[in-house]
Amino acid sequence: MGALLLAALLLLLIVVIALWGRLVRRPRAVARSLARQGIRGPAYRFLAGSLPEAKRLAVATRRRAPPLDVGSHDIMPFLLPPFHRWVADYGTTFLYWIGPIPAIFSVDLELIKEVLTDRTGLFAKDFMVPILKVLLGNGLILANGDDWRRHRKVVLPAFNHERIKSMSAVTAEATEQMTRRWRDQILQGGAHQAAEIHVDRAISDLTAEIIGRVAFGTSHHEAGEVLLLMHEMQEMGAAAMLDAPILWHLPTRRNLKVRRLDKLLRTKIMAMMEARVAAAKDEDNCSSVHGGGGGYGDDLLGLMLEAWSPERQGSDATSTLTTEEVIDECKTFFGAGHETTATLLVWTMFLLSTHPQWQEKVREEVLREFSGADDGGVVVPNSDVLAKLKLLHMVLLETLRLYPPIVFIQRTTSSDVVLRGIEVPRGTAISIPIGMLQRDKEVWGSDADEFNPMRFKNGVSRAARDPNALLSFSLGPRACTGQSFGVVEAQVVMAMILRKFSFSLSPTYVHKPKYVVSLTPKSGMPLILRNLDG
Repeated sequence: MGALLLAALLLLLIVVIALWGRLVRRPRAVARSLARQGIRGPAYRFLAGSLPEAKRLAVATRRRAPPLDVGSHDIMPFLLPPFHRWVADYGTTFLYWIGPIPAIFSVDLELIKEVLTDRTGLFAKDFMVPILKVLLGNGLILANGDDWRRHRKVVLPAFNHERIKSMSAVTAEATEQMTRRWRDQILQGGAHQAAEIHVDRAISDLTAEIIGRVAFGTSHHEAGEVLLLMHEMQEMGAAAMLDAPILWHLPTRRNLKVRRLDKLLRTKIMAMMEARVAAAKDEDNCSSVHGGGGGYGDDLLGLMLEAWSPERQGSDATSTLTTEEVIDECKTFFGAGHETTATLLVWTMFLLSTHPQWQEKVREEVLREFSGADDGGVVVPNSDVLAKLKLLHMVLLETLRLYPPIVFIQRTTSSDVVLRGIEVPRGTAISIPIGMLQRDKEVWGSDADEFNPMRFKNGVSRAARDPNALLSFSLGPRACTGQSFGVVEAQVVMAMILRKFSFSLSPTYVHKPKYVVSLTPKSGMPLILRNLDG
């Protein structure tokens, strides 16, 4: 008995020493090392790090701050108040703490380029907050190393030129249906010939339908069910970001609810997979009788199922996916593919509403370059037409700069590394505030907080003092795989809307953007729409 007690006490002592080293001694050593190199920041607090102070600043700012003027695009002090304050206090590169994890925050573009363009695997993707990992899954966005290369090999063909062309037709058809509903709402307004429409809801439904049909071959209803669950998890993930990290791993009410939602989400995605497999088997049976070939389809889900199929398992390990990996990849593209484009479209309509002269310029371009209809009566802008819509493309780029869908990204050092002369220890998070970097006046000029699409008249590489200053789709080998897909989708939707409607801000709109994984209007985006065809 005495020996067992002694062993237990010894084990407890070992645990206490290990925790002391991780939670007290190491943070102190890291802080001293970085301070000697001129990198300081808010003080470390036991277990919680800098998060209590960050939460206090965020809550205080959001309670006190009135809505922004609709002409103001200086939204980062409102969206990221702790970081905005700490930049003022500690400089453009500083140390803060995510619990016991050291984090380097920087608005030094050269440092950030070193991180994002690295090809050695030194800077791994890591959301840290478990809810966000559950939300997006370990798909192409979050996978690292060989897993990322394997996922990319499977997924990349879904974004080739032919797939993007076919996506334009689906986008045009879905947008045509949405614009007909808008037209009917306006006509119901009678003599006013105008209607207030919450375009954020309509655009969210639209992009859900497009990503569902193009990538997964599902109905709007099925895609909507998946995205509804993801939105609920997204809200909880955002709430967890400022919690003490120890709470991320405990069975709290929020975490238990996320587990239940994720189980339901996986069940729905698995049902989609099984339905596609069953349809392929039926097609194979018909083919064996009538001749011809089957397969799972050439959309994203089909490509993933080809890599997952039992016939492939154990054959080529570099091009196969497990069941869990297919589910995670579906979550990744339902979330990222829907959210980023919807956000881009909503803020583009906002900016064109608040800058009516630009709305007219772009509409004139669209009406000049985009005419005619296909046999079904739906106007489908092809790649040649889209290439001529230069003003529209400039407006989309400026929207991405001022209102990037993803305001903030993160990497984690996989080993000790030197960044811009700073010795950074292994396991340090590198926090990259895209929204702040894209407003840096030293890089973008004195009008960095203003809407000026003309800065892109000579292309992205000449819009700022650095050719890589636009980071909305990230940079380097981990840049967004679906960026061409998303931009073409946004061009098609905006061209079709501009041909048929003029729009302005509703008096009920409140300019308070919020950041819940992606950048959204806190109180929705109500616009007043008018038919252009009388």
